[in-house]
Amino acid sequence: MMTFSLFDQFFFFTPFFVILGILFYSNRSSKKNLKNYFQAEGNLSWFVAGTAMVATTFAADTPLAVTEIIRSGGISGNWIWWYMAVGGFATVFFFSKLWKRSGATTDLELIHIRYSGKEAAFLRGFKAIFIGFFLNLVILGWVNLAMLKILQVFFPEYNSSYLLCVLLGLGVIYTAIAGLKGISYIDVFQFFLAWGGCLVYAYFVLNAPEIGGLAGLKSKLPASNFSFFPSFSEEGSLPWDHFLIMITVIWWSSWYPGAEPGGGGYIAQRILATNDEKSAFKSSLWFVIAHYFLRPWPWILVALCSLVVFPSLSSEESGKGFLMLLNGNLPSGIKGLLLSAFFAAYLSTLATHLNWGASYLVFDFWKPMIQKEKTDGYYLKLSYLFQILTGIFSLWLAMYGMVTIQGAWKFLLEASSGIGFVLIARWYYWRISAYTEILALIVSPLFYVLYSILLGLNFPYSILFTSFSSVIVLILSTLVLPHSDKETLVRFYHKTKPPYFFWKGLHKQIGEKGEFVIYGNRTLDSFLGVVSGVLTVFSGLYLIQNILWPSDLFLIPAVLFLLGLAGLKISIQRINSNETIN
Repeated sequence: MMTFSLFDQFFFFTPFFVILGILFYSNRSSKKNLKNYFQAEGNLSWFVAGTAMVATTFAADTPLAVTEIIRSGGISGNWIWWYMAVGGFATVFFFSKLWKRSGATTDLELIHIRYSGKEAAFLRGFKAIFIGFFLNLVILGWVNLAMLKILQVFFPEYNSSYLLCVLLGLGVIYTAIAGLKGISYIDVFQFFLAWGGCLVYAYFVLNAPEIGGLAGLKSKLPASNFSFFPSFSEEGSLPWDHFLIMITVIWWSSWYPGAEPGGGGYIAQRILATNDEKSAFKSSLWFVIAHYFLRPWPWILVALCSLVVFPSLSSEESGKGFLMLLNGNLPSGIKGLLLSAFFAAYLSTLATHLNWGASYLVFDFWKPMIQKEKTDGYYLKLSYLFQILTGIFSLWLAMYGMVTIQGAWKFLLEASSGIGFVLIARWYYWRISAYTEILALIVSPLFYVLYSILLGLNFPYSILFTSFSSVIVLILSTLVLPHSDKETLVRFYHKTKPPYFFWKGLHKQIGEKGEFVIYGNRTLDSFLGVVSGVLTVFSGLYLIQNILWPSDLFLIPAVLFLLGLAGLKISIQRINSNETIN
């Protein structure tokens, strides 16, 4: 049984008074309409929007999933999510401004802006239900599963299922009241609370007598646990071929919440909610740097410590190792602070996903297809109902349908392989149509069944075969399937201003000179930005490891980190300059 001191209770309850204050203030100053509820009137600053993105990805499940990864694959196992930084920087430099220019309320409204015909209406409605409800259930299911494990550790004497029901109910009420603006402002506070709590926790766990600091930690575990890079032969670290598939294929092929190829989901929602194009760019840049570079090491250190203290946990229970260290001899107040941090992380992710999912179901399905001419008040009440239903079903899924958090991650990556190709290509190639995207939603899961289930290919080889098989089918089909009408395509081109190169064919189809303006996109500078950003994050992560455990290789990541920062600075300055390239 875990006991809580007076300081624990103080550090646990105090943040919730701050959250209530923010909620009360934002509710008083917010308009009661759909645009505010789902897009914050498009007035979020870059810092609030970007930090809200980071807070959402810092769910209660994240440190537990990282612990599962490290206990099975060491530090190098984190490449199973670090590789997503490549797609994150691609979103920053290639897509963030395109999203803002589109003027969409949700990322699914882009379907209506980009495509035409009944097939576009079908695609928008289908994705609204499939992603906004069914996939959202999977995501919230693993978030609830993590919270269930946290409650079991903190309150073993109580029924954790009942506690989770109460917590989820509070989350649904808070989401309904706050809207996107309130959620985003609370997210800023919750992120720094959760991040700060994990930093403090890592410090005291490392200095516990059974660990003995950084040196003691390294002496008590095999060297393979500390391998930063994938290995050709070492047991307990990520294989090189897995790493290569992730870094070259998965980032652009697989759909994953928070790392959608080309942007999308709640990332696009926050980008669309920013003030202007520069804010859209800066918010997504801050998100990628904070998510992949600033946050991981406290989780990694605690996960490694859990291997020392609890070496025999089963794979199903391994994530709990992150929390079980709280039963050690830690200063008074740490338990309350960390519990508050986990509650904050849980509520932040829950609120965003409930709001985001309801925006799809209301704005992209119910309003355009079921009842068009209703008041905003009617649609807001409907969104509350959808949020309640999503919360209930996700709770059931966590209790009866999932075992490990890491397993849910892999399922999403495998089943969506190939879909990401279309989400990127639709911005750059005019012949991509709603038919292409519909086909992607069909063939990718089918190839997943073929390669992963029937032929028994393991992760990530299943993704490699699924991705390229899907891409071949999609490219060939695009050449024969009907494209959207030319008026829609021309309007989309002038509105979002994508690079001209792959839109030349449409220009020739129209056959009218002067119809197409060649907009400046600074494509080479964007490539420099992506490469520099990836170099900065990956070398920075390795530099931190070399600072924690000094080695002769220190200068290599330090130089690469500085080169990456220089490249980032140059590309950002050029991209955000007022010069135009024709």
